[in-house]
Amino acid sequence: MTPMHWLWLGAIALMLLSLAVLLPPLLTDGPAELSAAKGHDEATLRRLYRAQLAELEQERLGARLSEAGHAQAVEELQRRLLNELDRPRKSPAWRQSPWLRRGSALVLAVLLPVAAFALYLQVGDPKAAAQLAQAQPGAHGEAQGGGAGDAQVQAMVDGLARRLEEQPRNLPGWVMLARSYETLERYDAAAQAYRRGLQEAQRSQMDAEVQARLWADLADALASAQGGDLDGEAGQAIAQALQLQPNQPKALALAGSAAARHGELDEARQHWQALLAQLEPGSDMALRVQDDLLKLETLATEGAPAAMAKAPDASGSRLSGELRWAKGDAEWVGHAKAQVFVVARADGHPRPVAVLRLPAASLPAHFTLGPENLLDPAVSLSAFPALRLQARLSLDGQALPQAGDVYSQALSVPPGASGLALEIGAGGS
Repeated sequence: MTPMHWLWLGAIALMLLSLAVLLPPLLTDGPAELSAAKGHDEATLRRLYRAQLAELEQERLGARLSEAGHAQAVEELQRRLLNELDRPRKSPAWRQSPWLRRGSALVLAVLLPVAAFALYLQVGDPKAAAQLAQAQPGAHGEAQGGGAGDAQVQAMVDGLARRLEEQPRNLPGWVMLARSYETLERYDAAAQAYRRGLQEAQRSQMDAEVQARLWADLADALASAQGGDLDGEAGQAIAQALQLQPNQPKALALAGSAAARHGELDEARQHWQALLAQLEPGSDMALRVQDDLLKLETLATEGAPAAMAKAPDASGSRLSGELRWAKGDAEWVGHAKAQVFVVARADGHPRPVAVLRLPAASLPAHFTLGPENLLDPAVSLSAFPALRLQARLSLDGQALPQAGDVYSQALSVPPGASGLALEIGAGGS
């Protein structure tokens, strides 16, 4: 059976399930329910009779009603009770007539499917089932060969583009189209879609955060189309994004990259540190930004006298030393995803103060922890009298510690210490 057949069978099954819930009460005569209702009415009358009888007795005892008057009132009350109990109780018309209930069930059984189908034709997309049936073979075709699947994805994206030309005020649609083009690596088309989305966002006066994100996305698409060049229109888009939202994450990342390309290291550091302050400490993204900041520090110290580069940090804002394998542990370097994390902690501080990430393949290596590695830029290494320094090897590159990680010895060092030595596999946990 084709996917279209399965779709309609599923709809019919849901319809039958709904009717199975709604129809039985209409098709059941319900004598037990009628008897219960009748019994409920009689009980109510008897309670009312007893209450009125008690009131008459209270009036007799209070001398407000004579003995003859009391007897007459009780007799009248009894006669009314008997009349009410003997009177036939009328049920609602639909309960009296089983044919009326069955007719209602028949009308419901016919009208419910017809109304559902009419509603679907009015607000649904009758072509969707056909599109699903056409798209389904593509999944199999893609398993057999990527060409057919790619062609169908391309056709779907082109179809979205045509619909947006007819409905140009669909902002989410333009963003979806742009990201679809980026997936297909059609960056020029993606940039054009982002421009159309920006036009619609400005026309509808969307808030600054939405427009800033679109400007940053446009800059990213333009840079990808230009082989990573962040100048020209891409640079203007970055500036527009930061003007609307100075802490826009993607714009800060791109602005830092553009500044680093031009050798403006202080400006790049400023952008990336502002980005780092917004990221989850210890996350992969935060660690990547820290890596970029470390590269800036390396570039800044290139050409400096060797003695100056190796001098201890008098300000206490850095830790440095050598990172190497313990004897016989070099086989860990064979894991492609393996990463080494150098972590500085302090007593009384709830989380690591600074983290440096290095690929395991780069060991042995010199390491430096500085301001660019701080998880909280507002907390310096020099703020603590002593720090605990330890390295951890993660074979699958995970930022969070887990079972199977390999550790170095833990060192207790003062801020600004240099010439330290950490050996992975030398002990510790």
